[in-house]
Amino acid sequence: MDRNLEYREKVGTVEDMLATLRDADVICGGGELCEPQLFYENFHRVAPRLSDIELIKGKRGSGYVYPFMEMPELRGRLNMVCHLYDGALRKCHDMGIASHLPSNLHDMMRRRTEYKPVIHKFIAAATPMDENGNFAVSGSGMWEEDAYLHAETVILEVNPNLPRFPGALEIPLEKVDLIVEADYPATLYDVRSVPTETDLKIGAYAADFVHDGDCIQLGLGGMPDAVGNSFFDKKDLGLHTELFTPVMGDLIEAGVITGARKNIDTGKHVGNFILGDEKLYKIMSTNPGTWFRQASYTNDPFVIASIDNMVSINTAMEIDLTGQICSETIGPRQYSGTGGAFDFAYGAQHSRGGRGIIAMSATAKRGTISKIKPILTPGSVVTISRNLADIIITEYGVAYMRGRTVKERALQLIQIAHPDFRDELTFEAKKLGYI
Repeated sequence: MDRNLEYREKVGTVEDMLATLRDADVICGGGELCEPQLFYENFHRVAPRLSDIELIKGKRGSGYVYPFMEMPELRGRLNMVCHLYDGALRKCHDMGIASHLPSNLHDMMRRRTEYKPVIHKFIAAATPMDENGNFAVSGSGMWEEDAYLHAETVILEVNPNLPRFPGALEIPLEKVDLIVEADYPATLYDVRSVPTETDLKIGAYAADFVHDGDCIQLGLGGMPDAVGNSFFDKKDLGLHTELFTPVMGDLIEAGVITGARKNIDTGKHVGNFILGDEKLYKIMSTNPGTWFRQASYTNDPFVIASIDNMVSINTAMEIDLTGQICSETIGPRQYSGTGGAFDFAYGAQHSRGGRGIIAMSATAKRGTISKIKPILTPGSVVTISRNLADIIITEYGVAYMRGRTVKERALQLIQIAHPDFRDELTFEAKKLGYI
C-alpha cells in the first residue's frame, strides 16, 4: 500500500482514541516531552465508565494536573503506577488513585512487564513520519521502548512541534494502530535557577573533583546547576547522563563538553530524556554529538561502570552518620523516586577512576533541620546503600565514605554538618556507639 494512503487510513480523532479503552486495560503513556496530552486532557470524559484501569504515567513538568487527576471518584476504578512523584502525583496518591512503583530507572519497565507482561495500550506523542516511514518518540527514553514492545495497541499523537532528537525511539508506520494529529506546543521546562550562596560554595568544592577529560552526570535542580556552572574552565568533559539539562547544553555550546576523551561512545553526548527550554532543544537536536538512548542503556550500572573517570553528581534529602542516603522520601511519605540515583552511584563507584558525589546543603527549612542525621527519619527509604556512599559535600566541606569505617564516617560527616547541630550529632553518635 502507498505509505501516505496507509497513513491517512490510520488517522483518527480523540473520540476514536478514547473508544479503544476497555475495562481492565493496562495503559502506558510516554513520559515528559512525549506525554500524550490530548489523551490525558480528555481521559476524564470516559474514566468514570471504566473499571480496573492501570495507567503507567510519568510526571509532566512541575506538578501539572490533568482533569482526571482531580477526580477522587475514580478511586477503585483507576490505579496510576508511577516511578517518580511530583506534587500533583502526591495528591493523586492521597486520593487513592496513584501508587508508587519502587524501581531503578534502568529496568523499571522490564521489571513491571515481568509481573504484568501485556501493555494493552501504548499512547505517546511523536514527531511526524520521516521519509523512511518512522515516527520518533522523541525527548524521553525512560521506559517507552519496553512499553512499546509489549503493547497490543500503539496510538501516537503526531505533533509537528515536537523536536526530533538523534537516537530517539523510532516506530514504523506499520506498527502504529491509530494516529491522532495534534498541534500543541512542545512542553518547556523552567528549570534554570539562580544559585544561592550555599549552592556556589558546594559547586566550588565539587569542581575540585572534576578533572579535564572526565565524564559527568548531573541531576536536576539549583544544586547540580551550580555545580555544572563551575565547570566552564574544564576541557574535553564527557557526558553520560539520564537527563539533559540547560547547563549541559551551555557546556556543549561552550566547547567544554566534547566527549573527545571518552573511552566508550567517544564524541557522543548520551542521555535518555530532556527537560529544558527552546535553546536547549535546539542545541541537542542539531549537535552531531547528541545521542538519545533508552534508560536500559544510559542507566545500566554496568555500562556506567565501563566508562573511565565517571563522575556522578546528585543530591539527597538526608544522610545518616553511617552513610545511608535518602533521596526520595520524607519519612514514609513518597516525595519523588529513586530514578537513576542508585544506577549512577553503583556505576560511578565501579568505574576506573570514578567518583560518586552527593552534593547537598547541610540544612533544610531555613536552617532549622539538619540533613545529616544520627539515623534516618523513621520510615525513610534508603535510596543509596551506605556501601555505595562515596563523597558527600555540603557548604561546610567534604566527607569521604569510601573504605571508611562507621566511626570514621560519623566523624567526617559531623564536621560538614551545620555548626549548630554538631554537638547534638556528636552526642547521638556516642549514644549509638558509632564513635
